[in-house]
Amino acid sequence: MASAAELASGRTLAMPERAALFLGARLPTPGKKSRGQPDPQAELAQQERRCRDYAAATGYQVAAVFREVLPELPESRPELKRLRTAMWHRAFDVVVAASPDRLYIDPDRVARFLWEARVLGLRVEFLEVPDPYVWVVKEYGWPL
Repeated sequence: MASAAELASGRTLAMPERAALFLGARLPTPGKKSRGQPDPQAELAQQERRCRDYAAATGYQVAAVFREVLPELPESRPELKRLRTAMWHRAFDVVVAASPDRLYIDPDRVARFLWEARVLGLRVEFLEVPDPYVWVVKEYGWPL
C-alpha cells in the first residue's frame, strides 16, 4: 500500500508482475540417450535457472513453477492443464518459458495458446524462439 506522502507526491511503488515459469522436457526414447539427449531432470533444472534469471532481470516475482517431463507422444499434460487453469484464475501476469516447443511441438497449438493468453490479458515470453515458431510468436504473441 502506498503511503500518504507517496500518494501526495504522485510517486507510488509499483508491485512487481507475477510470473509463472513453465519448464518442459521429454523422456529420451530408446537409443537417444546415448546420442547426447540430456537427462530430463537436468534439463528442467537448467531451464528453471535460466527462466528465474530472466524473471529476476526483468523484475518479475516468480509466483508459480510448472514442471513437466513427457514421453515422446504424451497422452495427457497435467502440468500444462494446471498452468492453463491458473491462467483463467489470473494467478499471474506473465508466463515465461525457455522456448515455444516446451509448451507444444505443433506451432498451431502454440498459436492457440498465445491467443488464449492474449484474450486473458496475459503475456507469454520466451527466452529463445526457434525458426519454426518465429511466425507464430510474431503473429500471436504479445503485444499485437
